[in-house]
Order: sequence, then C-alpha cells, then structure tokens
Amino acid sequence: MSLTQNIRKTINYSKKNGYGEAIVAAWERVTAKYYADYDYRAPDAETLGRQRADRSVSDLKFSILVPAFETQGAYMSALIDSCIAQTYENWELVIADGSASDVVQNTVGVYQDARIRYARLDGNDGIAENTNRAIELATGDYYGLLDHDDLLTADALYEMAHAIREKRPILAYSDEDKCDEAGRRFYDPHFKLDFNLDLLLTNNYICHFMVVRADVLKKMQIRKAYEGSQDYDIILRVVSSLMLRERENKGAEPVERAVVHVPKVLYHWRCHENSTADNPQSKMYAYEAGKKALIDFASRMGWKVHVRHNKHLGFYRIEYGDSVLNHRPDLAAVGGLAARHGRVVSGSYRGQPLLYAGYMNRMDLYQNTGQLDIRNMAVNRAFQETYERVTGHPYASTLATENRELPQWMQELERTAGGQEKLAKLGARLCAELTRGGARLLLDPVCVRKV
Repeated sequence: MSLTQNIRKTINYSKKNGYGEAIVAAWERVTAKYYADYDYRAPDAETLGRQRADRSVSDLKFSILVPAFETQGAYMSALIDSCIAQTYENWELVIADGSASDVVQNTVGVYQDARIRYARLDGNDGIAENTNRAIELATGDYYGLLDHDDLLTADALYEMAHAIREKRPILAYSDEDKCDEAGRRFYDPHFKLDFNLDLLLTNNYICHFMVVRADVLKKMQIRKAYEGSQDYDIILRVVSSLMLRERENKGAEPVERAVVHVPKVLYHWRCHENSTADNPQSKMYAYEAGKKALIDFASRMGWKVHVRHNKHLGFYRIEYGDSVLNHRPDLAAVGGLAARHGRVVSGSYRGQPLLYAGYMNRMDLYQNTGQLDIRNMAVNRAFQETYERVTGHPYASTLATENRELPQWMQELERTAGGQEKLAKLGARLCAELTRGGARLLLDPVCVRKV
C-alpha cells in the first residue's frame, strides 16, 4: 500500500474511531507489515502449457458475468484479455452493458472470439439488474462474478474447474490481491480461510473470485435492494438455505462441504480513485447494504439479534443479547483470548499484541476455530456432559465476560510444574470431542482473560 493510501486510510479511520485508535492502527500497519514482501508470481509457461493440455474437466462450462457501465476502454480490454488468456477454454464472457455511450461496445467490438457475448441494455438499471440480465443470457454450469475493471489470473478457471470436479460444491471461491491502476503492481493479498461461518457473518471475506452453480443463481437472482453488497447477499442466502435444509434434514449436506475454498490468488482487484478497494469511503451505501443483508440472514435463521457496524469499514458485529449460546444450537462452545503481559498466549494468535487488529482485522472479529483456551470458554448446555467426561470435573464456565474466576482445580493445575502444558492438552482434547459431530466453536477475540 502506498504512503498516500496509508495516510488516507489513517485519516478516515481517525474520523470514525478517534485519534487514539487511529494511532494504534497506524502503528500496527508500520510494525506488523502483513505480507509486505508479497509478490504475485503468475504460473510459468510450462505450467500454463500443462494446464492447456489437460482435458480432464473440459465438459464443465463457466459463464463469467460482467455488468458494465461506461467502463474505460483500457480496463475493459484488460478484463477481456484476462479471460482470453485462460488456460481453461470452456467459458463464455457475458457483458451486460448499461452505458449511454458506445465506449464499451466499441472496445468489445475489436474482439472476434465467439465466447464473448455482448448485450447492449436499454438503460442502466444498476449492478443488480444488469447482472440479472447477464444471468438470463448465460448458458454455463457455474456462473462467475467479475467486476468490470478487475482481472482474472490465467489459471483462474482451471483451478476452479478442478476444485469443482473434486467436490461438486454449490459455491467456490479463491484468494485475491489488489493491483494498481495500470494492472502491473500487485499487493495486499487476501489469503482466506476455508469456509468459516462466523467470520462470514462479520464481513464478506469470500468476495472474489467466486463462482456459483448456475441453477442456484438463476433461481435466486440478484436483489436490487442489496445493491453494493449484492455478492454478500448471494453468499448469505446460499449459506442460510443450506443451514436451514441441514436443520430440517439431518442427512443434508453440511454447508462446510457445499462451499469450497481454492487457496490460490486467482483474482486481481484493481485500485483506482473510485474503487472501494482503494477508497472505502467512496461506497458507504455498500456497507449499509451489507448490514441489511446480515439482518435478513439472521431473520431467515430465526435469530433475534442486533447487527451493528464494526470500527473497521465493511465489518460488522452481531449482538446476541444475553448469550450467543442461547441463540445458536450449532455452537458447542464460545471462548475468547488468554493473554499475559499484553500478548496472546494460546491459539492461532499466540504472540500477537492485544492492541493489534490482526491480519485482515481478524483479531477484532467473531470466527470459528478448532481450538479454544479452556481458561476462557463457556460450553453449550447440550455439550456440558462432554466437558465433565473429558475434564473429570463439574462444568463451570470460565468465560471472562461472565466475571468468573477459574475453578479451583484449574488454578491448582496451573501452579504445578508443566501445568500450563497440561491445561493446553486437556483443552485440545476437549475441543476435539466437542466438534466431533460437526458442532462449531466460536472465538470472540474481544473477550480476553488475563492469565
């Protein structure tokens, strides 16, 4: 990120959260420098050649949907070129153009590739309706959503095709990064987690590049009321439909298998003055639409919650009232961080300063995890018998926000030689047992216990 971008980001952050918070955030950017040495490296010629020769999944067709509006010729040409460069050849590019001028039509007209399908719309009805028109015209098995000024990597569809062949998901998504206006410098990679329900309920971490099974997207359509966060709304509706089906039918496919992560950077998000990537303030309406999509999700799930904006733009926090465990039977337990001398001492954020927000602000966000610290957790009523069986002690919540001291047996164990390690092993065993049947563990990093 450039100096100018950093200054702009700090100013915007301070206006929203105060100068103290802004100074801490700026200090983290300077000291942590997450992936500051990142350098996107495209697959070499040999790899690309091998992919082009691979016909193992050539029967799967992708429709790449692009709602266009007065797109600069250079951006549109770069987008089309990135599609033509794909090593996987069974695709179509459907461009639904709502422009008043001929700029997009003239740019597309230069290309003679039959896979490029251009539709001039009667007018500009916005991203949602323009995308719906592209959906009507598409003929593929999976639909990929591509912004009109962004780029796909040459191996994007190849990697998606292989992931789909193996797991046949409803939705698949990849990692991404940002590129400068010229499309030559790449930075700020977003290396994503596999499907993580509660992280998704804090922000649209899935984002780009995303493909959805054609029959599902045709049925859902894009909802104009959620324009600006229309992709987020799609994802949340896919996830809620899967979770409701799973709730009603115990044999239904779990959402974790129907939503697949391809852990490769397959999408370049172009940054320029008007893009959300470079200037989040430019699309505040999008964050309001995202909040509305979350409220709609919670309503469909039957959760009585309050949704508010997090201190980071584009991030949210769901308030569950008295206890999240009373609202979420899918959760076996909820826990927070354990810290000593201002640093986290266990789990995936071990060693991180408590003041930090973490990579992609994750230390400020709800998320599902495979490991909770037994010294800072509460267990759902249905799972408390498991707690007692594993620990050999009566259940007692240790969640810091409930203002409880550690049980006597934990305090005594901590004071013995190797007690910390024994507690860690016991906690790991407990978490493994709690999640054995597919239940989730929720980490709330805002909840901290000093040990």
